[in-house]
Amino acid sequence: MAFTTKAKDSGKRSGSETRKRAHKIGFRATDEECARIEAAASRAGLTAGSYMRSRCLRKPTTRAVRRPPVETAQLAQLLGLLGIAGGELQRLAKMPNAEEPGTSEELKAATQEIRAAATAILRALGKRA
Repeated sequence: MAFTTKAKDSGKRSGSETRKRAHKIGFRATDEECARIEAAASRAGLTAGSYMRSRCLRKPTTRAVRRPPVETAQLAQLLGLLGIAGGELQRLAKMPNAEEPGTSEELKAATQEIRAAATAILRALGKRA
């Protein structure tokens, strides 16, 4: 298998094109192969380029760009949504017409469930609750 490398022309460069890496290596892949590579890179917390470099060269030659795995980002987003829901529950509990029978106990139970879910998410993220 032969790789073709392309050096950028010597014209004005900007952004990442000013770095020492002047050659771009490319290859054709099916949709399935591309999806598998992207998924593996995401699981490793790397960009696709950093992942391919680490796999081909057996070690990264530069510090790889770390991206949080998709699951971590989704858990963090869920934690934020739980915080919003908890805040709304507290707002409801403080409303003057929240004196209906059973309402305060239901709000307390819901608040406890939200706190338990938030604690579980924090533990899954490797943080203290």
